[in-house]
Amino acid sequence: MSDPSRLNLVSILRNDVVALSRRLRRSASADAETWTSLMVLGAIERAEDLATPTQVAAELELKSSNLAQALRALEHRGLIRRKPDPVDRRKIRLSLTREGLTLVRETRAQRTQWLADVMDACLSAEEQDQLMGLMHRVAASAPQRPKTE
Repeated sequence: MSDPSRLNLVSILRNDVVALSRRLRRSASADAETWTSLMVLGAIERAEDLATPTQVAAELELKSSNLAQALRALEHRGLIRRKPDPVDRRKIRLSLTREGLTLVRETRAQRTQWLADVMDACLSAEEQDQLMGLMHRVAASAPQRPKTE
């Protein structure tokens, strides 16, 4: 993979992936929520009733102070609940309120629809299938970044 022309192509692909990510973020910008808040809400939803601040911070690679600020804002807006763990009362469990779950689902649907519309506009059905298969394979095999602590 040290071939300079191949590395240049990979660099172009990386730039395109970053640009697509930014466009997805902007497609949700009509929301009152920040992107970080949406990411936190999504992480809590994925963990179901098992989410803890530590777990969410690790998944999203957020500093605990940044996460604490986001959680305070989300709780203040009535989008999440904090409650003590029933087994270990020192731990806090996070869950979405009905409003939080609705927000996550609506913004996810908006971003999904935006991407589907873009793909329909510029790719054939066969190209879409190929793209989704390839991107899934790359994402599934990508190694985790080493922790830098």
